Amino acid sequence: MLMASIGEVKKRLPNDFIERLYNQFSPITADRILSGMANTRYTTLRVNTLKYDRQSLMKDFRNLNIKFERVMWYEDAFIIKNANEKQISELDIYKKGYIYLQSLSSMIPPIILNPKNGDRVLDMAAAPGSKTTQHAC
Repeated sequence: MLMASIGEVKKRLPNDFIERLYNQFSPITADRILSGMANTRYTTLRVNTLKYDRQSLMKDFRNLNIKFERVMWYEDAFIIKNANEKQISELDIYKKGYIYLQSLSSMIPPIILNPKNGDRVLDMAAAPGSKTTQHAC
């Protein structure tokens, strides 16, 4: 889902940022970073397993004609192909807390940490709390 060209992305960013990017990385890597910024990110979410289960969620998605893709490395995560975050946030399954909008990269730390019952976790980046609520599931 290409949103803009690298040139268009460069126009939207401060010149200091672009200069620093090319100073810190090779031109090929800097172009790849900017290319990533040119792409529209798919909506990603996870099921709140304290309130719902993924089988019911997939059934709901099918009934709502929401196209989704499973995330191979996290069974409770989904990539939504045909709805944005605003559209998802208007659904009853969202309003009831059955799902949580969260980037895939934010889902990784709780998986790697893998806290056990009774462990204490200090999340120094707990805003808005996506990873913290993921620990509870």
